[in-house]
Amino acid sequence: MSVSTAQPRAISKKDRRCPLCAGRSAVAFTVGDRNRGVTARRFTYDRCFACGTFFLADVPTDLGRYYPDDYYRLPSPDEIDVVAAGEAHKLQLLGTAAPPGRLVDVGAGFGPFARVASRAGYDVTAVEMDARCCEYLESVVGVAAVRSDNPADALANLPPSRVVTLWHVLEHLHDPWQVLAAVAENLEPGGAVAIAMPNPRALQFRLLRGYWAHVDAPRHLFLIPAETLTARASALGLRRVLLTTDDPAGRGWNRFGWEYALRWCPARRRPTRAFTGASMLLTMLLRPWEGRSLNGTAYTAVFAKQSERE
Repeated sequence: MSVSTAQPRAISKKDRRCPLCAGRSAVAFTVGDRNRGVTARRFTYDRCFACGTFFLADVPTDLGRYYPDDYYRLPSPDEIDVVAAGEAHKLQLLGTAAPPGRLVDVGAGFGPFARVASRAGYDVTAVEMDARCCEYLESVVGVAAVRSDNPADALANLPPSRVVTLWHVLEHLHDPWQVLAAVAENLEPGGAVAIAMPNPRALQFRLLRGYWAHVDAPRHLFLIPAETLTARASALGLRRVLLTTDDPAGRGWNRFGWEYALRWCPARRRPTRAFTGASMLLTMLLRPWEGRSLNGTAYTAVFAKQSERE
């Protein structure tokens, strides 16, 4: 996961301005670190009246400490292909917008998608801040790795890419628009970027608010509506070609969200079969609602950069 160490812009409690669009905002909810339990501190999220983004109003200056050493469990070399198989559908989402070429996977983690993309013929470079993951990416996954906590700088120093992917990365960054601009600059004409993010229009979020697993305070700094992301991408010359919350990964995040909602202290207690079974049943019962009208927990958007002929 790439998490920039650049300091966020200070947000005045009197001003309450959105760091993405400078629109007026107000407190939406407060919540603790329910998912990981790193701290007992509570955090405030504001909602922007202009762009609809929810953002962490009191970003810790030491954000890195909220990513514990066990944030990633590295699979054994024998396990990586089994884990990576669950990422194969993401290549189908890219579709004809992104035939094999140079691909940069930003916030690659230990590289399950990088593995699948590499096996499909892409020339993959992973950008990742975690040192253990970078070593694993090169020695086990078999792709080039750039260790960096500043994706915008990393992209500026890489050759032009056919594809850039950010699977649940932008919500972690202090300046997602800066990174999106760097992506647009790095892409070849006709290239594509795939972005997956928590969906603040989700049914789960409307019902659970601060108890929603995908708030993930304080690691998620922004919950950006798909239309807000689309408008920003369009201003950078990126045309949206796909938007869904009902892909296999999205459906998996739906179940994850209901499981965490059912567990009173997910940071302290491991899930039991009863919790897992109940979350699967709840997901199945709510599928008719979560599977339509972009009500799912996470959205994936694919944007194509305008070619020189357009």
